[in-house]
Amino acid sequence: MAARQPNRRLDDVQDLRVMAHPLRVRLYYALIALEAATASRLAESVNESPALVSYHLRQLREHGFVEEAPDLVSDRRERWWRPATDGFRFSLPEADDVPEARAAAVALQRTALANQLERLESWRDEQPSWGPEWSQVAVSSDVMLRLTPAELAAMNDELHAVLRAYRGRARDDARGTTDPATRGGSSTGAGPTPGEDADVADGREHVFLFLHAFPFRP
Repeated sequence: MAARQPNRRLDDVQDLRVMAHPLRVRLYYALIALEAATASRLAESVNESPALVSYHLRQLREHGFVEEAPDLVSDRRERWWRPATDGFRFSLPEADDVPEARAAAVALQRTALANQLERLESWRDEQPSWGPEWSQVAVSSDVMLRLTPAELAAMNDELHAVLRAYRGRARDDARGTTDPATRGGSSTGAGPTPGEDADVADGREHVFLFLHAFPFRP
């Protein structure tokens, strides 16, 4: 299996258009969370039919966002999928001579924002069922800063470095490769099956984090 692209930059108009579809965004992030899954499992996650999910997975595969995982197949009737990247990034084209690219990037930006707000609304509705342990540590905040473009770029780099460190820590724990001294327990060397939650064993849940930072004039 080839290594995932850590943070793929989207520059192609067709790639932007493909990912601007709301269901494809939901499927991509569901697959990121599950690490690997069948179309049936993903259909349960997004509450859509397996046939529709399979179609959109094929579209994502054609543009390099997901890939098939034949090494996980134990039944020829099932098809396993996994993400081909750990995420993606894009920016709005500034040149006036690329209107199609700008329109596609704006569409993807709107789709991503709608997905983020939908997740936030779901958390608000479901928060009581998570109990005080999670309710007390969940954060919703905003901060007003005065920065130069260079300072904002540096802050972005630092924030992403922190996020990569925590993502790596969770993966090492799941694979049983983290130093036991830093885990407070012994290492068995046996991680969970891809697509299988290890939350019961290590107390982790999927946590969705999104940050927005942009200039404004009051």
